[in-house]
Amino acid sequence: MTVRDQRFEALLGPAAPLIGAVFDALPDAIGIHWPVRDEGGALIDFALGYSNPSGARVIGVDLSNDVGERLLEVMPGVVELGVYDRLVRVVELGEIESSEIEFDTTYRGHRIQATWMHTVLPFGAGVMSMVFDLTEARRRERELRDFAHVAAHALREPLTTVHLLAGLLGRQGDLAPKQQEVVTLMRDSVERARGMVDAILQYATADSDSENRRDVDCAVVVGDVVAGLDAQISSLAGTVDVAELPTVRASPFALSRVFQNLIANALKFHDREAPVVQVSAARADASWTFAVRDNGIGLPKTKDIFEMFARGVGDHEGSGVGLATCRRIVEAHGGRIWADPVPGGGSTFSFTLPD
Repeated sequence: MTVRDQRFEALLGPAAPLIGAVFDALPDAIGIHWPVRDEGGALIDFALGYSNPSGARVIGVDLSNDVGERLLEVMPGVVELGVYDRLVRVVELGEIESSEIEFDTTYRGHRIQATWMHTVLPFGAGVMSMVFDLTEARRRERELRDFAHVAAHALREPLTTVHLLAGLLGRQGDLAPKQQEVVTLMRDSVERARGMVDAILQYATADSDSENRRDVDCAVVVGDVVAGLDAQISSLAGTVDVAELPTVRASPFALSRVFQNLIANALKFHDREAPVVQVSAARADASWTFAVRDNGIGLPKTKDIFEMFARGVGDHEGSGVGLATCRRIVEAHGGRIWADPVPGGGSTFSFTLPD
């Protein structure tokens, strides 16, 4: 049953019944919350003004009698989850906020454990809270990652054994040229397979160190990455220009993997020109946008390069897992990643991280 107070009708006027019917039919949970202020005008809570039927289904609680109930009284855990502060910011700034949240709290004593994509946007003097339930999708993803992790571990040991045997055979002095060619081919194939297994392991564990997040100086991280790529940069006569970078809350190891993948790709996917890579960052509202720009061969026209096993333009070697790993790390940190072509050639890979 839909619950709605008079402010809903007052705000939408004659269109209120139609809009209410549309909201009622949506599969995503929608709630309208009105600010509650004290005598001095300070915002102290939110009161429920409307919830569609999907809201009761997603939360697992009948909301038909909850119009006017205060959020902090029925769901106090929203403070610890950061949801309450988000509602306050939307009221005060009038800007939309959206992120994926792991919910583990209670509503009137009923425990809620779920993964939600939570979006908050202005709605007159109040806010509209929209929830898309990702719990089942994330469960399936975890199962697939666990399978990939186990399978990759199981494959790595026999591959290491075959690689060792190939090395021993290759050092035999009495091999004919054709036999030596076969051994070399076997060793190279095993090395590629090991590289793929290692890449899958990296992808499977990309967001497993969230407890290690701390304040990280991105300039230090990128400096270490560039130093590690020094031999490759020198061999290509390339340059990597790094602008001033901020300090963010992140996993140092995971952030290093993102910059490592993006800068290494920028160096690898070049044409005849010596590669020129520019790393920069810009502040935008409550986040930083990082950019890795190159003068390389550009982006494919149709492939989603951030999916598993997707490859870029040309015949360059690679596992097709690096950019997918970057996406998982960035999204696990509450950001997003994308790529744009550069006019005249090249590409810019950008990602955001919360400030």
